[in-house]
Amino acid sequence: GSSGRELLEGGNLEKKLTLVSPGGGSSGSSGGKGGGKGGKGAGSGDSPDMLALASELERMAGPGGGKGGPPEEPPKPGEPQRMIMRSDGRKKIHTTFPDGAEMIEEYDDKTDVLLLRKTRKPSKLGKEGEWVWEVGQAPEAAFDPHADLLRASTSNPIFIRKDTPEHFQWRVRNLPFPADVYSVSVDHDKQEIVVRTSNKKYFKRIQVPDLARLSLQLKDELLSWKHQHNTLIISYTRPQEVIAEEQKALRQAEKSAVRM
Repeated sequence: GSSGRELLEGGNLEKKLTLVSPGGGSSGSSGGKGGGKGGKGAGSGDSPDMLALASELERMAGPGGGKGGPPEEPPKPGEPQRMIMRSDGRKKIHTTFPDGAEMIEEYDDKTDVLLLRKTRKPSKLGKEGEWVWEVGQAPEAAFDPHADLLRASTSNPIFIRKDTPEHFQWRVRNLPFPADVYSVSVDHDKQEIVVRTSNKKYFKRIQVPDLARLSLQLKDELLSWKHQHNTLIISYTRPQEVIAEEQKALRQAEKSAVRM
C-alpha cells in the first residue's frame, strides 16, 4: 500500500544508495563502516536493484575508481574511431573510418609485429562489403559435399603474407619447381611486385597497400626472394616511414581508443 513517496525522500534515498569506493568495494553513505559485515561489500539486505547500481558505477569508474591515469581522449570529428583489446597475446585494434570503411589489425603484444590486417568498405547500396585480407590468411570455407560441386586441390599454390619485424614478406607454398624457374621483379608503372615462372606454371601480381597509403614507391634494391622446401619466399625491406607510421598509429590507438 506504499504510495512511493518514500522513494523520493532524502532519508530513504540516503539509506538505499550505495557508493563505490576507489578500491572497488562499497560503503554505506552514512557511517562509513562498509555496506556489510567487515566492510567487504554491500550488505546482505541490499536489493538486487541497488547491487546492480553499485556494479554499474564500479564498471564506469574503471580500474582504480577512475584514478591513476589521464582520461582517454575521445576521437575528434572526422577522425577514425578505434576500439582496442588484448587477448591471446595479441593487441587487437578495430578502426572505423568516417566513410564507413573498417580495418581490423592484430599485433604481437610483445614485439608489435603486425600479424593480421583486413579491411572492408561499404557497398554503394550501403551494405557491408567483403573483407579483404592484407596480412595473414583468410579462413578457408568448409567444403559442403551437398552444395559445392568442386573442391580445391590441396596441392594448389597457397599465397599468404606473413611479415617480420624487418620485412614485408609473402610466401607461396606448393611451388615444387627449381629456383632458376622463378622471376621476381618490380613493375614501376603499376607499383606492383610481379612473380612469374619460365615454365608458365605460376603468375602473380602483389600489391603493397602499406606503401600506397604513404605514397611511397617500390624500390628494386629493397626486394629479395628465395626458394626452399617448395615455398617461394618474397621479402621487401620495410621503409622507416612505414615503421614510424605504424608506431604512431599504435600510440594513438592506445591513447584514444575505447578499451574493451
